[in-house]
Amino acid sequence: MNANVRLFFKINELQAKKNRWWDAIGRAGAEWAIVAMVAWYGAATVIDQAQNNQVILVRFLTLGIAWICGWLINVGIGLLVKEPRPHVTYPESKLLFQPKMSWKSFPSDHAMSAWLIFFLSVVFVIPGVEVLFFLALWVCWGRVYAGVHYPFDTIGGMLVAALVSMVALYIFVLFL
Repeated sequence: MNANVRLFFKINELQAKKNRWWDAIGRAGAEWAIVAMVAWYGAATVIDQAQNNQVILVRFLTLGIAWICGWLINVGIGLLVKEPRPHVTYPESKLLFQPKMSWKSFPSDHAMSAWLIFFLSVVFVIPGVEVLFFLALWVCWGRVYAGVHYPFDTIGGMLVAALVSMVALYIFVLFL
């Protein structure tokens, strides 16, 4: 068993304690923290740039286009790597909920989305970026705790988000 799988089971075994608070925190991180991040990005953009509709449009378009590119990269990597989710390979692992798809574990789409929001918030100097950092960590931890990803899946998602954010920054600086 490699380090990735061992770390997965260390985090995933916390579910065996049947603590409803840990389960609620894990599930919220796995499924709902990303919604809070999108809301934060949107609200902070609109409040910060209330008088500048062009900046608001650029920030939202950049996030949307970058997310599509990141998701396509994730799907491409997933087709190449072909790593199923942990519960498929290790049926003894615990699941908080049934994921919609089981064919791809690496890289994590949720982690990519969370880190993309964080990195673009850094690029655009959106207020409260520190909070988004901790929310992105929560998403990653929650995905592993919930049993739907290995830890390295979330790191892979973060690396895809970093790559897409750097390209977005380059294009932003070059053309705008």
